Amino acid sequence: MTMTTREMQEYAWGWFEYHAGQRLVAFRFFLVFLGAVAVALSQSVKDGNGRLSSSIGAFGCFISVAFLMLEIRNEELVNFGRKALSEIEKLQDCSNYPEKVRLFAVDSNRNPLFSHKFWFRTIYSACVCIFLLFAFCPSFFAR
Repeated sequence: MTMTTREMQEYAWGWFEYHAGQRLVAFRFFLVFLGAVAVALSQSVKDGNGRLSSSIGAFGCFISVAFLMLEIRNEELVNFGRKALSEIEKLQDCSNYPEKVRLFAVDSNRNPLFSHKFWFRTIYSACVCIFLLFAFCPSFFAR
């Protein structure tokens, strides 16, 4: 069974759309987790419970690393769809179309500082570092 170009495009777009959506959903779940852990940490620090603060920090670090690993895998899956769509764009010989219409040609020149990859990984990594501080130096945050 052979696929038409249109069917390949729909398949690749479906793949890309699903995994890009999963990436954003995972980040939203992380933000919810982050809020809950921030409340628990602030309360344990306020109460002067260093051991609990340390435990919550270790848990937060572990979960942040897990979300970072999921982000790396999700980006890999998104890129499979992105590469497939880029190849389909090349197959359709869009070279005579205006550059603004050739989305993957335009997107390949984007500034990395304005990418999901950069910001998601920066946020996850910063959380890992902050939670490590809480895990190993809870007294640093005590009044």
